Amino acid sequence: MKCIRFQQGLVLVCAAAFGISPATGQEDLEGSGDHPEIPRLADSYIVHHEHADYARLTIPTGPYRDGAVENSESLEGQVLKLSYLFRDGDVAELRVKRSHLEALEGRGFEILYTGSDAELGGRDGRAFLARGTNIFERGARGCCHLANRNRNIHYIAARSADGRTLAAIAIYNARRADGPTVAKAIVTADEMDTTMDHVPLSADEMQAGIVEHGRVAVQDILFEFDSDSILPDSADALATIAELMESRPDMRLLVVGHTDNVGDFDYNLQLSMTRAESVSQWLQDRHGIDGDRLQSAGAGMMAPITTNRTEEGRALNRRVELVER
Repeated sequence: MKCIRFQQGLVLVCAAAFGISPATGQEDLEGSGDHPEIPRLADSYIVHHEHADYARLTIPTGPYRDGAVENSESLEGQVLKLSYLFRDGDVAELRVKRSHLEALEGRGFEILYTGSDAELGGRDGRAFLARGTNIFERGARGCCHLANRNRNIHYIAARSADGRTLAAIAIYNARRADGPTVAKAIVTADEMDTTMDHVPLSADEMQAGIVEHGRVAVQDILFEFDSDSILPDSADALATIAELMESRPDMRLLVVGHTDNVGDFDYNLQLSMTRAESVSQWLQDRHGIDGDRLQSAGAGMMAPITTNRTEEGRALNRRVELVER
């Protein structure tokens, strides 16, 4: 057994492999720091640090096959990218991987995918890191590039129990480092940032979204629980859609309903369709929009725009989208 000491609280802990410890700061890159939910392994230090207040991060949750990763997950929020080296260059990469798995599971994280070497794709997993994802090495100041003929590549993708944190961790031999490198890419959803999506759209903003993206999400059309009955608070958003269509007599739209992932798939698919039909009917009955210019459709839970693991995320996924025909 190897005993290690945590700096905070001076608690002595024994572990079979590595312990988890907070930053010592002695050799860390200036201004860097660990993610609060995913601390480092003992005797490691930060050599690369990037932070974005709000961005979208997509991490692989499957191997790299036929030119692409088989599965991935995305989340928007604060993004932190870190690279670590070890003071002891004789540390084994597999032990580092197992210690991270134990630490993540001990904190309630769900392991979405993990693999090593050829399990990640190709003969040795190099293609997975080099072409399957660009979340690790970019901007790492030359210290953490993948070594040639690397045969010790390990990867973990994990999600926190509340769904607000998504993490990718790679362990591999760096070209210019004596020992393994640990690279982490972590995104944490920010509740305050996600609520910004609920600001009502003007007719001009709706049109701009349709012109630029071919569709626009309208978050302010609300329904009674488990029903296609439109709530009165939705009237302003529906009036704005009518204003847009009146200003563009040639515009024809798909009205597409979306739900969260709570409940049965087929039920949600049907509910999203009837909600879309309710919106189309409202526009016809109350604003005189020609029904031939509107076509209703339901996507159910098939196209979320964020995680369904939080109430904030589920609220954003319950929406109506306008798609240009």
